[in-house]
Amino acid sequence: MRAALEPRILILCPLAREWSFLVNSFEVSLHVERLHDLKIEAAYIPGWRALLAPGGHGKTKFAVQAQYLLDRVPSTELVICAGAAGSLAPELSVGDVVVGTETVEHDYRQLFATRPLPRFPGHGPSIDALRRLAHGISGFHVAFDVIASGDEDVVTSERAKAIRDQTGAACVAWEGSGAARAALFNGIGSLEIRAVTDAADKEAPQRFDANLPIAKANLASLLRLWLE
Repeated sequence: MRAALEPRILILCPLAREWSFLVNSFEVSLHVERLHDLKIEAAYIPGWRALLAPGGHGKTKFAVQAQYLLDRVPSTELVICAGAAGSLAPELSVGDVVVGTETVEHDYRQLFATRPLPRFPGHGPSIDALRRLAHGISGFHVAFDVIASGDEDVVTSERAKAIRDQTGAACVAWEGSGAARAALFNGIGSLEIRAVTDAADKEAPQRFDANLPIAKANLASLLRLWLE
């Protein structure tokens, strides 16, 4: 990677198409440099000092690719996991965005001993900044709440309720705890931001595909408002 690139923020999307949507959205009005000297597709926004890349699907792959990028860009101060989610809270609608006050790993099933589920707090200064900006958002709601993380497609209302009861989370997704663990290992902050595509029920697979453009557009709008 060129020495001139010194990202302060690493924005990772779980899926390549999520990453492509964000990059294409930002390219309309921002100077975006596509990078070709990494093992992972990436783009750099100099004005934000932000590196955008796909983190990969699942907690382990996300953490591995996050660590690879952190090794390459030691100037990073904050890791953001930016993706889609299934809603666990009735007040959340498609397109609403959840800023994670903490990420809880709901599928960490330790049976030899009884311990609380792993929880990772979101980056406080970033959450405070987003709270101030959220009042000016129109067209979708920005919630500040717990996000559940686990390598599981939640596609029944019964399972969604169980995770909600277990964690108190407002939405559920896969990779957030992988991002948080990588950031914690490197002694830097992390933040999970998720846009709702579905209700984590039997219609979730179809709803995810249909609503992903809406969700990512709103997520892009919030990131733009914050980082500009």
